[in-house]
Amino acid sequence: MFLTTTDEVVWIIESEEPECEFVGSAVIVEGVVAGRDRLRADWIGPV
Repeated sequence: MFLTTTDEVVWIIESEEPECEFVGSAVIVEGVVAGRDRLRADWIGPV
């Protein structure tokens, strides 16, 4: 999955669980930075 922030920064989200229900929605992602442009998500949820 890809996440684009409000300031147009793009992150690649690594997650164990598919979160297709949030595609196109505003979300909050909790996790750790796993590379220059990657986040390892522990939790993804609606704003």
